[in-house]
Amino acid sequence: MKPKLVLFSDLPTILPEYPVISIAGAGGKTTLMFSLAQNLPGTVVTTTTTKVGKTQITAANQQLTINNFPPEHPQKIIWASPSLQPHNEKIIGCTTNEFSQLAKICKAKNWSMISETDGAAQRHLKAPAAHEPVIPQENNVCFYVAGLDTINRPLNGEFVHRPEIFSEITGLDPNQPITAEIIAKMMDHPQGGLKNIPSNALRIAYLTHADTDELIEAGLSISRLLQQYDYVCIH
Repeated sequence: MKPKLVLFSDLPTILPEYPVISIAGAGGKTTLMFSLAQNLPGTVVTTTTTKVGKTQITAANQQLTINNFPPEHPQKIIWASPSLQPHNEKIIGCTTNEFSQLAKICKAKNWSMISETDGAAQRHLKAPAAHEPVIPQENNVCFYVAGLDTINRPLNGEFVHRPEIFSEITGLDPNQPITAEIIAKMMDHPQGGLKNIPSNALRIAYLTHADTDELIEAGLSISRLLQQYDYVCIH
């Protein structure tokens, strides 16, 4: 069964009420997180189960430690993490137990949640390492992000995070050009874009940097190849 194509503006209409969303992959996870948070109704809590750059959380209207959560006067977008003090310029994320505590509170208050679940070292395509992505079972919507601007780029560390794992998963040799078919293979692979997704979660492929007609067509080509996603959004 092929996934359905949706516009970014339509995403809130296909999500469950007060969703618990995870975002993995590469090529615009933080932008997607805060764009979604702005467009979802009501209060939205943002967090991470990995780590994010210290400047990335400034898009939230409130930044709190989980010890000070929930706020008495919530604003539209809340950031919550164990600490707000950066370590090596990064904000450290929640353990699965801490995430579960946040999710329980959000559920009681009818707040949505969005979390980043892996890192990509500023690359626009990646393969997950053994320890990632960290997607707690509370997540009922899972986005996987890939940057279309990596098409025709060579498979190496300049453009792909963990290129050696990417090569193992897709069969593409190092320094060979990345194609739409290769990106689709990564996204549809159980050790790639489908890794650690809860069995009952909605699966959404999110293809970014569709800045030219050629890249839009490449995104459409990927959407036709994907088998294991419910929706594809090209943005």
